Amino acid sequence: RLSVRARHFQLPCAVTGMRQALVLMWSPEKSVREEVMRAFVEVFIAKPGSSGRDFLPDEEIAHNMLVLTGQATASEKASIEEAIGQLVKEEKIPSEVFLNLWSIASKASGPTRGAAMLVLSMGANADPGIVDSLSRLRLLLDVGLGDDVQEAHDWYTMQSAAIALQKIGRAQAEAKEESAKAIILEQIVDRLSAVASGEWCNDDDEKDTTCWFSASEQAINAIFSICKKPERVCGDIVRSLASLTFKDSASVNSLRLSRLFFVLGHIALKLLVYSEAVTSAMRGASAAKSLAKQETADKAKHSKSRQSISGIDSDSDDAIEDELGVSAEAEAQAEQQYAEIADVEIVGRGLLGIFGPLLIRVVANEEGKYSSQVIMQSAVLALCKFMCISRSFCEKHLPLLFTVLVKADTTVRANTVVALGDLAFRFPNELEPYTPKVYACLRDGSTRVRQHTLMVLTHLILNDMVKVKGQVCEIAICLIDEEVRIRDMARLLFHELSKRSNNPIYNLLPDIISRLSTSDIGQASFREIMSFLLSFIKKERQNDMLVEKIVQRFPTCESIEQKSDLAFCIAQLKMNDKCVKILNDAAKLYKDALFDDDVFKTFSTMISKARKALSKPESKQLLDEWEAKVDSFSSAGKEDAAASSKATKAKVKASRRGRKSKKSVFQEVNA
Repeated sequence: RLSVRARHFQLPCAVTGMRQALVLMWSPEKSVREEVMRAFVEVFIAKPGSSGRDFLPDEEIAHNMLVLTGQATASEKASIEEAIGQLVKEEKIPSEVFLNLWSIASKASGPTRGAAMLVLSMGANADPGIVDSLSRLRLLLDVGLGDDVQEAHDWYTMQSAAIALQKIGRAQAEAKEESAKAIILEQIVDRLSAVASGEWCNDDDEKDTTCWFSASEQAINAIFSICKKPERVCGDIVRSLASLTFKDSASVNSLRLSRLFFVLGHIALKLLVYSEAVTSAMRGASAAKSLAKQETADKAKHSKSRQSISGIDSDSDDAIEDELGVSAEAEAQAEQQYAEIADVEIVGRGLLGIFGPLLIRVVANEEGKYSSQVIMQSAVLALCKFMCISRSFCEKHLPLLFTVLVKADTTVRANTVVALGDLAFRFPNELEPYTPKVYACLRDGSTRVRQHTLMVLTHLILNDMVKVKGQVCEIAICLIDEEVRIRDMARLLFHELSKRSNNPIYNLLPDIISRLSTSDIGQASFREIMSFLLSFIKKERQNDMLVEKIVQRFPTCESIEQKSDLAFCIAQLKMNDKCVKILNDAAKLYKDALFDDDVFKTFSTMISKARKALSKPESKQLLDEWEAKVDSFSSAGKEDAAASSKATKAKVKASRRGRKSKKSVFQEVNA
């Protein structure tokens, strides 16, 4: 509501605040989503003070949409698209607004033109008719992919036009041959191919290629959306780009090579998605055919007795059942063939596989020839995409990928960590031995790498793709990270884990305590982490068992600091009859630590807490016994510590006197 009030007063922070608040569009609570939508309407569509009933002029709404998307991040754009799509479905955005946006797109230039096309694509996500018409396809061709944007190298507008084209679907398949729509779509595909192959890129301008990456990605996506046979078009793109890259046998332009690698990786990934979609469609068709045959067989069984009575000898039902069995076998063979296509054909025996050895050589960079960061970034990204496709390719080159993870620059490491999350999701068994190395990235010096690593691990753990083991101690350390977003994400992960019925945090705590107490994070940090984690222990049985497990660790401690940390952990738990009994019976395990003032003070705090919680006479009697032991062991320990300290000092003095005596004898001899 604050953003709404700020907008009414024309404050510039209103748009920024609303843009950030739109992330609540993904809230699971319906009331939250509805409130966000009401605020969105009041800020950008309705007149101030009308409570969303009276709309602003169409031109002003269109302008507001452009302002909203202008400086938005990728995640903010996803939220904006969801909001606009919902409003289009509910017919709360007048159709005239999109006509104004088309007008702006055809007349404006630069970022305004690109933003207008992007908003149109967002609306088309809910209503494809916004872009799917002959006249609008012509506008997308002439304005979004035309000569003007080519000369200006306006990659943002090309990217937005390609995104809009993806909302059409496989329209070319539905268009009649030689129809006006089919001809325009064919011209659009030619233009998209030119964008994807980077024909218009400046080979001497690295920034131009960097901006091209996003446009090429969306152009390839659009080709797979509107083409009947996208694999053929993409094959031509690869051949054209390879010919352009290697036309000079003496040397290769680094930006051309980086563009080739980028296109290879993205086409490979889209081919996998495309082949899986075709497989799914064929599987559905086969299932429908089998179901029809099964229904025919069932009908034949019901009529069999009638046929026998009438003297008709028919084995049609047996024939149908035999055919169903053959069909099932054929379907299994087809599934095997589809799996082989993904594992062998796409990045193995196919056109893309030809470039595999070159890709590996560049990523390995054993001779240090490839110093360009752009080449390394696109090469590593392409390698990761190839690995996501083929299990055998992935298993073979995982060692190389983890070598890159150690040696590469920050951007490559951050991108590689995200790719490892995809690999773990697709091939969990192959990546499982490398899990400790992924956790090790949480200690990376780069905030960006740590954040990406934690994001990936959070996703994998909450989706049960990675088992929560001892390495989760590394995530616990993130609770004290200097970056607030990392701390918040770590807290979110533990909160989500605590909601599970088995509460895995309880099972992890003993190992976390053991590892953290021997680490170099410092006592203050240790106690901050453990205070947070121990707050999730709610069940009495888990509380009691954890007290017993912790107290058993005292004899294994190597320093008084570790024992002090264990005592602190016990003090964070609830004190009840059983806990007091456990601590009283196990007093011998920690008695040698009670000479320390901090340890003694912690145990005294436990006793005070127990006195407030226990009321039974027998419980108080046990508590008095425990308190007496603690006091006794503390006094004896302090006396022993004082005597030991005194003896040590005496030994040091004696040693000094001995050295002085030897020195004086030596001087007399020399004299």
